[in-house]
Amino acid sequence: MKRNLIALAALGLFAFGCSESPTETQADLDASPEFAARGPVMHRVSLGGADICAGIGLPPGCDANNSFIAIEYADGSVSGQWHDQWAGGVGVHTAISCLAVDGNDAWVSGTVTNAPFAGANVMIRVRDNGNSANDPGDEASFLVGTGSPDDCLNKPDMALLALTNGQVTVK
Repeated sequence: MKRNLIALAALGLFAFGCSESPTETQADLDASPEFAARGPVMHRVSLGGADICAGIGLPPGCDANNSFIAIEYADGSVSGQWHDQWAGGVGVHTAISCLAVDGNDAWVSGTVTNAPFAGANVMIRVRDNGNSANDPGDEASFLVGTGSPDDCLNKPDMALLALTNGQVTVK
């Protein structure tokens, strides 16, 4: 009997929690003045995974993480975040302000927001080679310093190396 009461109480709490309507829906967000002014998303580029260790002859996992999401809107504005964490705990966090897409290649740049590199402008190039096991692996360049947070618009020919533990998506 005691088990039944506990199960019934848990079910009631679950049902009560599910009956509440969300305060903000995706439609609400899409209709917000901030997003409405920007227009629809034109490009979305993301990278997630370990750095390019195997591409430079080091064992996979020698570096901690490299991930970002960059979004370009119809009005030309770009938003996003990028974090590159190196072995030993040092890394950079970047506010993305530039995205250039050419086919399945993308260049992303912005300004580092954390010490000791705060204020530095950096860029990376990535290539989406698909997501099937039959496709070649995706590729990425090293993070490089630039003169301007908008240097990605120049689409420099940055050397690409295999990204053996990660995924790039260019849309």
